[in-house]
Amino acid sequence: MRISADDFTEVPYPPMHAIHLEEVALINSIYARIEAMEHGTTEPMLLTQRLDELFKHTTEHFAGEEQLMADCHFPAYAMHKGAHDLFLREFGQVVAAWKSNQQVGPVGQFMRQHLPAWLKQHIGTMDFVTAGFVAARL
Repeated sequence: MRISADDFTEVPYPPMHAIHLEEVALINSIYARIEAMEHGTTEPMLLTQRLDELFKHTTEHFAGEEQLMADCHFPAYAMHKGAHDLFLREFGQVVAAWKSNQQVGPVGQFMRQHLPAWLKQHIGTMDFVTAGFVAARL
């Protein structure tokens, strides 16, 4: 499985869109590691490294976006931040479970099903509106 930038709405603030493109590349690198794990052709440590990298990138991405929202006095800041917080909790739980039991099934399911659906919905709604608001003020 692979995802593409074309799977997601392009937001009207180019720096936000660029970060989304970075995440697409990171997610695809995780898909490659999951597939290799399922075929027994890679070490679990490589998947752990990629998951940690995506978690760190996502945490930094959300913090930067939240700072932009705060700086621009975005009215829906609390709702948007709440969506970020919930996602990070869910993703953190998946990563922690992987590190604990190294069962590829649950992490594969999260990455292949939950993550792309969440991204499509979040980028197409909350990020799109936020990006338009930010772009109009910067």
